[in-house]
Amino acid sequence: MRKLFILIVASVLSVQGASKIKVQNNEKENLPIEMVEETYLLGALDAQMRHKYTVASNYFEILYAQTGKKEFLYQSLRMLEQSNKIAQLSEVTQKELIKTPDDLTLKRFSIIALLKSGQFGHASQEASALCEQSNVASDYALSAEAFLKLDEYQNAYSALKKGYDLSHDEEMADRLALIQYVHFGKKKEAIEFLKNHIENYGNSKILGKRLGSFYGDIGELDKAATMFEQTYTLTNDPLIAKEAIKIYVYQQNFDKLNLLLEKSGVNDPLLLELYVRDKQFDKASLLAKKLYKQDQNPLYLAQSSIFSYEASTNKSDPKLLEEVVEGLKQVNSEINDPMYLNYLGYLMIDHDLNVTEGMGYVDRALKIQPDSAYYLDSLAWGHYKKGECVQALKLIKQVESMIGSDESEVKEHLNAIEKCEIKEKK
Repeated sequence: MRKLFILIVASVLSVQGASKIKVQNNEKENLPIEMVEETYLLGALDAQMRHKYTVASNYFEILYAQTGKKEFLYQSLRMLEQSNKIAQLSEVTQKELIKTPDDLTLKRFSIIALLKSGQFGHASQEASALCEQSNVASDYALSAEAFLKLDEYQNAYSALKKGYDLSHDEEMADRLALIQYVHFGKKKEAIEFLKNHIENYGNSKILGKRLGSFYGDIGELDKAATMFEQTYTLTNDPLIAKEAIKIYVYQQNFDKLNLLLEKSGVNDPLLLELYVRDKQFDKASLLAKKLYKQDQNPLYLAQSSIFSYEASTNKSDPKLLEEVVEGLKQVNSEINDPMYLNYLGYLMIDHDLNVTEGMGYVDRALKIQPDSAYYLDSLAWGHYKKGECVQALKLIKQVESMIGSDESEVKEHLNAIEKCEIKEKK
């Protein structure tokens, strides 16, 4: 049985889409009708899954011819619609309507064919007549589509409203609100309508985004952000979270921004900036480490190392210093950024880890930015640590002339080096 099944499927699937598919005669004679039907059905579904809609339509057409089952006809027509074979869709539909003129599904396909071929007036007439027969929500949506193509917004709204009253469908609600807001200029009414729908029938991605955008358009940013955030909580759609984030950034509402960024994870680099801004260096270090693992950007490794040092309550801890120095050395072997060169150099100098090596990193920073008062201060501190007080005093005086001595660290260095100078003269 399995070998025979594979043989039949192989013979069916090998035929090109435009061809009429036939089972070989010697196989067909030996097979029950149910198995032939199952084989064609499998071929149709396979073609449909591979988006070979014309091939799928042919399979379903054969199934309809063999069985007379209307569901195969409808599937064949759906595949013609998917493959955009509109002329063929119209031809087959009209042919079948002659046989069964009261078939509402065929009438729907006929209207779809009219819409896709640009015959909007004819489509609107046929759709209105269909709605009177069926009183089905989806048919009112089809009717509204025809009216919208004709820019007959009042008729479209009326059709949608009838369909919405039957189904409370969210897509109909969205289109009703959009017509009210854009084409009728009834912005408050559109917003109120969506609010009521959400309260009574629940929020969704479509409606939450729409209501949030309406609020934003009229300048009610707090309500817009709240709606976007509520919709994100419901859908976990990062694009919706980003809409709320944009508003919080614009408002500089850092508390809400921070919370949403932590919850959503949609913009970790921005969250890292906020952590640094608020001096939450422990969180900043962990987040920078996470970002480094994700994309191996050495800048994140540098930031993780620096922030772990800044967050520590015991900055002289040997293990901490070893990890920070190791991280910054790796960074400075990959990039040539004066800020990180100086940070590493000063750290090594200040903690007496290797003053000469630390001064080497500072020298590399100064080659890139020779007029940086902060890098010159680091170099002066290195000379001080090595007991080279004359060089240290010359450099710290240069720093003082550049930025003054109001900064606490510069003032501390200046006082220490001036004392060093006095001791050396003795």
